[in-house]
This record gives sequence, structure tokens and C-alpha cells, in this order.
Amino acid sequence: MDEKRFRELLAQNESEVLEYKGNNSDPEKIGKYISALANSAAMLSKQFAYMIWGVSDEKEVIGTNFYPESEKKGGEPLISWLERMIDPRLFIDFKNLTIDGKHIVALSIHMTAGRPVAFRGSRYIRSGSSLKNLGEYPEKERELWRSFDAKTFEREFAKTSCSQEEIFKLLDIQTYIDMLNYSNISSTEEILLKMEEDLIIEKSSDCYNITNLGAYTFAKDLKMFEELRTHAVRVIRYKGVNKLSALSDTTASKGVVVGFEGLLSYVRQYLPVQEEEYEESGRKVQKTDYPSLAIRELVANQIVHQDFSVRGSNPMIEIYDNRVEIINPGAPINDANRLLDLPPISRNEELANLFKKMHLVESRGSGIDKVVIILETENLPAPTIEAKENNTIVTLYQRKLISDMNDRERINAIYYHASRLYLENSFMTNKSVRERFGLTPKQSGMASKVITLSVKSGIVKPYDENAGNKFMQYIPFWADSYNEQ
Repeated sequence: MDEKRFRELLAQNESEVLEYKGNNSDPEKIGKYISALANSAAMLSKQFAYMIWGVSDEKEVIGTNFYPESEKKGGEPLISWLERMIDPRLFIDFKNLTIDGKHIVALSIHMTAGRPVAFRGSRYIRSGSSLKNLGEYPEKERELWRSFDAKTFEREFAKTSCSQEEIFKLLDIQTYIDMLNYSNISSTEEILLKMEEDLIIEKSSDCYNITNLGAYTFAKDLKMFEELRTHAVRVIRYKGVNKLSALSDTTASKGVVVGFEGLLSYVRQYLPVQEEEYEESGRKVQKTDYPSLAIRELVANQIVHQDFSVRGSNPMIEIYDNRVEIINPGAPINDANRLLDLPPISRNEELANLFKKMHLVESRGSGIDKVVIILETENLPAPTIEAKENNTIVTLYQRKLISDMNDRERINAIYYHASRLYLENSFMTNKSVRERFGLTPKQSGMASKVITLSVKSGIVKPYDENAGNKFMQYIPFWADSYNEQ
């Protein structure tokens, strides 16, 4: 908020997204107004709502003695108390301005939540210029919920009222052109038109708005987009197998497309090295148990499938001596055990489409199938995919012999092996299990033991229970057996 924007707002009357106050510094009242203004902004498809102190109802600049950074509630600073009481968390920005020699406070409320905003557990709404409890207006509540269904995070604005020069200053246009094969486009007008078509920007009168999609993917510096900073990928390399000591902790600073290759290089730099060997050229190379293609696929999917409504939680890549955890804000939409076979559902369609267009993710499937194939080809442990505390966690493990695996790890590997083969119109057998784990024909007993363990767990089942042991074939639990078809 600056004086120019303040003057623009002052030209408007009070509304459901604009409230003028004199000196009202009651924390409870302010919290209720934040809830009401945010919910009204959602219903009206507005990105921002505003509350301004030091302006009378007649829109006269009278000044205020309200200084939010100095106020407290129960001994706690007012701003941090408000942020704690608002659910889901919003970006609320208090600015002190001097207008016509008088002190003014302007509060900008960026409505990015994917659900109604509550203050201390209660939701509020504006009705004209009045403050009302949303529960008293069921029709407005239904209308509010419908408004969330109609918009997506990607199409909301990260920055508004930008000139052409600002667009080129804030976004990496060359990366945009290169990644989308627009090398035949040369004029500024053509580039801006393409960016509009790809939902990177939106034309608004004589200026442009940068969408969240555009900023998150092509920002030169995500710090220039306050709301998107918490969605930057954070990479932590721990010493050992727990979180006691971190060797490195870095958060990406560029848009996810601009910085994608750099992010992958950084991750590879910190992966545990298992051995060193020499190429034919005599050059020494380090080998790791974490295939680059698997890491690439999982990181791209982490970015695309995160839940942007989960606030204050970065996508994380945590590297330990014995595993790599790729953590995504938001529980998976599909069952975590069914990501291999169920049709993929993306909560971020525009972002997913853009990544597909740039060939950063699979155009078909979830990418997990590719990861499973890569890991099996190299006789590495299967990944685990878990939903924990509103996060999706995919874990890759260091190389292990089947004799060193626990029952859970063996069953998990069998499940993904059977699922992969079934989706390839094949069946898991004793022979395929031996090949999966690098066992010899003489170790068929070990393979049988693991299969029996997995059948008892219910994760796989015989395709035809009447088949002889020598011809027994197995399928994942969700597939139809011969007798069920």
C-alpha cells in the first residue's frame, strides 16, 4: 500500500471489501472485520479487502492515533495475536502512511484461503456496511462456499497493476520462451499475448496482473511475491539418520520452473554417496542409491500436487544418510496406496497443464509408475507413500538386500512389484520376485516366503487360487481375480 493506492481507495465508498475507521483499536473488533472482509472478498471474487484507520465515514482524512505495531492483546503483540486467531492464516499487511500531514493506517487483506475465514472459531460476513455472523445467513454461507469452487489458486493475482517493464523485470521471460518453445516470437506484444494465453499474466485496462501461476513458475526472485515465499522448495541435508543436526538448510529463491534444474543439481550434490568408480575415460564418478530420474520425477510431482491452501508449510526435501524424504503440503487426493493405478487427480490443474506442456511431468499417470520401474530395474527398495498430518511423504531408501529388509519393507516391495506387472498386463510370479530382488533360482524358497508373507498381509492375492504352486500367479489386492471376473 502506498499513497497512490490509498488515493484510489479513497475515491471509493465504503463497501463489503472496504472499511473506514477513525481510532478503533479494539483487537476483537479488528479480528472480526478481517474475517468478514476476507469472506466478502471471496464472494465478490476480489483478491484484496481493506481496512483503513484515520478516515471518517464521509471520507475525510482525519488521522488516527492507532499504531498497530505498538498495540498488544493480553501481553502479546496485536499483529501476531491476530495472525494466530485467524484460520486459515492470511497475509495481512499493516502500513503506516502520512497523508496530507496526518497519520493513516491501511490494512491490506490478501484473500488466498480456499475456505471461509474464521476469527476465534467464528466466521463473519459484511452485510452492506454491517458486521454479521455468517451462521445467521445460511444462503450467504452457501454462496461463499460456491465461490471457492469457482476459482483456483493459480488464477489469483500475486501482483497487480504492473507495467510491461515490471512484467519483464519480475519474470524470467527468456526461460518462459525457451521452456515453451516460443523462439519464433520476437515482439513484446506477441510475448505478452502468449503469456495471457498461458495464464501467466492477465490484462487489466492499461496494465497487467501477474497470476500466482506466473509468479510461482517464472519469478526471478520469489521474495518479490510475499504470498508465494512459503511455497518455495526447502532442502535440508541432515547429519546421520535423524533431525538432530543439519549440515545444510536452503530454500529455493527462484520460480519453480526457472530454478528447477538448479534445485535438482543442489539435491544431487547432497545425496549420500555409496561408492566411487572410474569411467572408461579414467574420470572418477560417485554413485548413489537415489537415481536422478526418480528424484526428478518426484520433485516435479511434489511441486505440481501440493495443496496451496496449507499455509506456512514449504514443500520439503529432507536428505538423511539412509533415505530421502520428499514432503508435500496436503494429503493425497487419491488413496496413498492407489497412486499407481487410479487415474491421477490434480488439485492444481493449471500448474499441472503447464508442467506437462513443458515436459516436466508425465502427460499420463502420476509419475509414480516411472519411479517404481526405475527402482526395480536397479534392485533398489520400493518407495513408501504416506499421508501424515496433512502432508504427503514419499520416501526413497538406500540399497538393501532382501535379507536385510524387515517384513514391512518386503511387503511394500511386493505390492509395488505386483501392481506394476498387473498394469503391464502381466502377473507376479516366484520367478519375477527373484528377478526383482536379485535372487538366484536356488533362492526360490526365499521368494516363496516373501510372497506368502505378503498374501497373508492382504496386500496381494493369487490370481487363480486353484492353480498349482508351480503356476501360481499373483495380483494386487485391488485387482479382480480369475473367480471375481
